[in-house]
Amino acid sequence: MTETLVKVKFALDSSDWHGHASESLWAAVIPEAEWRRFRIMNSPFFAQGISYLDVVSATPNENNLVFDFEEVVQRGGHSTYMIIVPELGTRESAYCTLLERIGCSYESAGIELNVGRRLLLSVDVPPSTDISEAYEILERGESDRVWMFQEGFAYLGPSATT
Repeated sequence: MTETLVKVKFALDSSDWHGHASESLWAAVIPEAEWRRFRIMNSPFFAQGISYLDVVSATPNENNLVFDFEEVVQRGGHSTYMIIVPELGTRESAYCTLLERIGCSYESAGIELNVGRRLLLSVDVPPSTDISEAYEILERGESDRVWMFQEGFAYLGPSATT
């Protein structure tokens, strides 16, 4: 059976540094939820408070395959950190390798800013990875001036709801 994928749109503040009014993430339809609940299937670059495999509720908008985010219904146990770098050179790659070795993965995208083109990395920290170790690597990369990062969402256990 093939999963039905749709886009869930998250409203953003277009006056923020990235300049985007929204971000859309791929999501799998949860069939028994009558097209009201979706499992997020990738990591955000800008939207905060959401991570890979979180279950969200959303309402359809004018496009039948795009839904507007309402709320997180269930956490998937993953954490998300967003990184911005000028390019993915040797130093940046070395730090990314450290993250990969402890179980993290990432998606990348380019963005044009008033300071020039930059690379965005959305880092997924799965529940099997020590989040403190991942955070330490992220902080070390920032203090070594390899990148800047921000926390999108840190899953700290079953009581973490927002």
